[in-house]
Amino acid sequence: MGATIDYGILFTNYYQESRRTMDVKEALKKAYAGSIHTIMTSGLILVTVTAIVGGMFEEATVFAIVKNLSIGSFCAIVLILFILPGILAVCDKIVTRKKERV
Repeated sequence: MGATIDYGILFTNYYQESRRTMDVKEALKKAYAGSIHTIMTSGLILVTVTAIVGGMFEEATVFAIVKNLSIGSFCAIVLILFILPGILAVCDKIVTRKKERV
């Protein structure tokens, strides 16, 4: 599940870098273009493998844990691809503010 958090960080980093020279809409497009392949490839592997491994166990506890990992990973991918861009656009001033040097 920690890998799915990295997908959100990856998307946000692409957005922040693109936002330096582009408007919000263009920065979101570039963030999608830069991170969609990584998110979909790694994410779908994680979802698929955990679903397959979960089907291999007959013990109910192990099956439930692995099934929940698969569902959780899928939900994280959906949130990152569909909800995170909206949050970044709404919170643009907070996300793109310049950090003060100490």
